[in-house]
Amino acid sequence: MYFDYMTNQNFDGVLDYMYPKVFDLAPREQMKIGMQQMFNAEDMNIQFLTNDVTKVSDKQVFDGVEYAAIFYFSKMKMTFLTEEGQTEEDKKGFLMFMKSTLQTQFGEEHVQEELETMSLIIDMNATMFAIKDPQYKGWKFLGNDDSMKTIVNAVIPETVITELLKEN
Repeated sequence: MYFDYMTNQNFDGVLDYMYPKVFDLAPREQMKIGMQQMFNAEDMNIQFLTNDVTKVSDKQVFDGVEYAAIFYFSKMKMTFLTEEGQTEEDKKGFLMFMKSTLQTQFGEEHVQEELETMSLIIDMNATMFAIKDPQYKGWKFLGNDDSMKTIVNAVIPETVITELLKEN
């Protein structure tokens, strides 16, 4: 369900599944605004094409809280909207510049261009954490990427993170 919410950009649904302790560090409404700005920017449209779980780690228990790492493959499409009215040569130059920039982050083989739609398709393997805390109902989730590093480190014990991620 969480991945369905991400794919369909249902930000309230995503936040409902997020580990509630995160909101002590970053207010829910602020996180929702950040998601909306990222996915609904005037100059770029981002959409997830697929999010497929590839592996789930064994659970780790720490102070009565269960943790697991979820490894998944994600395919994302970034469509650039600001190049309307530009020459084909300028559009291609912009797209190739953006492609090379993203290739440094994701790897050369993980970024392909679609000049006709002014889009880049990005493949990536990613991780997130699943947390089952008796204070809350059901499993909650927390992304594990550079933008969430400070929050992850604040709410998940370092030894748990290390143990969960070493299995991959």
